[in-house]
Amino acid sequence: MEPIFTDKQLNNMSREDLISLMKIIQEQTKKKDTEIQLLKDKQKELEFLNAMLSDRLTLAQRKQFGASSEKYAEGYEQMNLFNEAEANADAETEELFEEIRSSSYKRKKRKGKKEEDLSNFETVETRTYKLEGEARYCPECGKKYSVVTKETVKRLRFIPAKFEVEEEITYVYSCPECGSMKSPEKEPSLIRGSIATPSLVAGIMNAKYVNGMPLARQEREFARYDLDLSTKTMANWIINCADRHLKPLYQLMKEELLESRYIHCDESRIQVLGEPDQKGTTQNWMWVYLTDEFSGSPQMVLFDYERTRAGYHPVNFLGDRFHGYLTCDGYQAYHSLGEGIIVSGCLTHARRRFDAALTALKKDFTKEQLKETIAYQAMSRIGILYKIEEMIHNKTPEEKYEERQKQSRPVMDALFEWLHTMEDSVDRSSLIGDAILYTLNQEAYLKRYLEDGHLSIDNNSAERALKNFAVGRRNWLFAKSVRGAGASALVYSITETALLNHLKPYAYLTYILDELRKMGAFPKEKELKKLLPWSEDLPEYCRTKLKNNTKPSDIEFGRQPETVSDGFYKMSIYG
Repeated sequence: MEPIFTDKQLNNMSREDLISLMKIIQEQTKKKDTEIQLLKDKQKELEFLNAMLSDRLTLAQRKQFGASSEKYAEGYEQMNLFNEAEANADAETEELFEEIRSSSYKRKKRKGKKEEDLSNFETVETRTYKLEGEARYCPECGKKYSVVTKETVKRLRFIPAKFEVEEEITYVYSCPECGSMKSPEKEPSLIRGSIATPSLVAGIMNAKYVNGMPLARQEREFARYDLDLSTKTMANWIINCADRHLKPLYQLMKEELLESRYIHCDESRIQVLGEPDQKGTTQNWMWVYLTDEFSGSPQMVLFDYERTRAGYHPVNFLGDRFHGYLTCDGYQAYHSLGEGIIVSGCLTHARRRFDAALTALKKDFTKEQLKETIAYQAMSRIGILYKIEEMIHNKTPEEKYEERQKQSRPVMDALFEWLHTMEDSVDRSSLIGDAILYTLNQEAYLKRYLEDGHLSIDNNSAERALKNFAVGRRNWLFAKSVRGAGASALVYSITETALLNHLKPYAYLTYILDELRKMGAFPKEKELKKLLPWSEDLPEYCRTKLKNNTKPSDIEFGRQPETVSDGFYKMSIYG
């Protein structure tokens, strides 16, 4: 590179020219330094964005393909999605292929539930195999065989859904003298002028709201059975039955819920195309309120459709009636309710943030290195609190309170004392910073479950209540009208509460729709109470004989037990 000025030119320059030249060089150098610094800053920004996107990709892959459990034991190990079936099959293979046998002589048998499971079903056909005629005699000595024992093998048949027509004939009479007419009094129909019956509407509701089968898919399924039943017709039936028959039962359930001192609350998105003055892509909200198994009140779930996520919706729903503890997540709307409402936080939401930070580190750290991270240490401390809850799961509220004071409070106090030491030095933009600051902001609410043995450590009950709704939403995607969304809220409330009280949703819906149609437009409260999901007056065929086998650990560690088996799904869509 040739110089800009020669030596001769520089020697001939005056002092003022040289000073001007030096200033120009200094300005250019400063400009270059600034440009270099900007490039370095841009490089750092790009590196940060790359790391952030990488973390988000890792978390997204974890959510879509990874295990749902956030429980960490020794090391950082989670079951691969594609190995889950094989792992379960290995433990159950021998039992799976074992024939179900009953014999007249005593012998040791493997413990299991298969016999009692089949004992819940009617035996409609018995095939008996006996030796007859000459076959009864021994060909060697000619003596008649004597019966030593008999062996019974049971097998289970499946009969697909079928449709039957019930016919109603009414005779009309006339007086030959005066011409006056008279006909016998009839039972009211479920829907006037419709072919709908309680069993048919119950089957449609069960398929959609319990098993997540959209009406359009049901229409195609009905067509395979030679029944032409449109999606629009089924939707109108659901809305009509919800408004006319189920709403009084829902209102009675709400009255009972507001009397409880301990409830949970959560909300989830729903898209309603028919909302006035909003774009089709606008998100609306389904709110859920419930009591759990520790509340001392009947277990119930109430859904409430609202246009927005505004904080006044829970205020309006709870009104002035509810006074007690509300367990929820960190959404700010819950912290501006009435004076009589005490908010209790959800430790699962705090744990998930530490879990996200730990998951992001997994790709760059060994198992031993992960154990030294803040995220892992936080997860371990929170895990101790959940382990205590698992151990005291079956104790009374009074006993829980005592155990929490002895065991949980010291751990909780130590956790927050430790987190406070990092409050001022943490990077707020990082995942671990977000986890620490969120947890510290929720400190008063997260500690609240220690005050009362009826309270839960988290809001997992509400999230489980929303699970069937979320599964169904992935299938039917949206609601077409506000009335449809409101009807869905009513039916979900009835079916989810039925499941909580160990009822068969289809049988229960059939029963209450049949009873409610007989009660007319103004049912008496006394009669309605007999239809509540926890009523002892319900017929036995509405109750399931197989109780939910959910383990405490499934509840405490955030795993969501399945309510419907994929294998049995198509067999049970209508009941």
